[in-house]
Amino acid sequence: RGIQRLEAMLFALDRINRDPHLLPGVRLGAHILDSCSKDTHALEQALDFVRASLSRGADGSRHICPDGSYATHGDAPTAITGVIGGSYSDVSIQVANLLRLFQIPQISYASTSAKLSDKSRYDYFARTVPPDFFQAKAMAEILRFFNWTYVSTVASEGDYGETGIEAFELEARARNICVATSEKVGRAMNRAAFEGVVRALLQKPSARVAVLFTRSEDARELLAASQRLNASFTWVASDGWGALESVVAGSEGAAEGAIT
Repeated sequence: RGIQRLEAMLFALDRINRDPHLLPGVRLGAHILDSCSKDTHALEQALDFVRASLSRGADGSRHICPDGSYATHGDAPTAITGVIGGSYSDVSIQVANLLRLFQIPQISYASTSAKLSDKSRYDYFARTVPPDFFQAKAMAEILRFFNWTYVSTVASEGDYGETGIEAFELEARARNICVATSEKVGRAMNRAAFEGVVRALLQKPSARVAVLFTRSEDARELLAASQRLNASFTWVASDGWGALESVVAGSEGAAEGAIT
């Protein structure tokens, strides 16, 4: 999915630059970096390009050292004027905390954590998607509609999953929906650990509905574990799963009947 978004962005930049009427006299460019979906790695990369940008003026002029000489650097990029990304909320939060210090605007296309709505902390951050509160409310409304009032929850570790499931549980309580058990999943978990989460869900036999606020890779591993254990649940999942076919590949039986 990241490659598709990258190609779409490069295509859009090319079309804009080819049209003389959109931004006359302005040519847009991009310096593409891979966050590897890790907040620490993304922060390191952000530090690198901010440091490189500071070695030049906003107009591309070279930085003058205290002794009057020019700073020496090889292929330092032109000063960054804005950042697009990241996808995951924990990545965007880390990067936003840095960029605001240098008044560099940031726009995310997928980060939905409610924390990012706090303009006193993330005043240079914007996004093109609504915060998790809205989908948490929609998920609770779906449960209420089907009269599923006793459910389990699974959240990915980090800002996206934890704040999302908190928002859902708040909405669920307002609709008299009870949570049987709350589980967490994360990248450091192996197959046996995911199977342990599935077994924990099975310990609540009356809760056949499992609400997921997880990353796509965590949802995939959870479905695979359910398939191996021949466990059956009705999954109600957030946009981390969404319409991604890769999440259900090989676990179609376990995913049957899911609402995402």
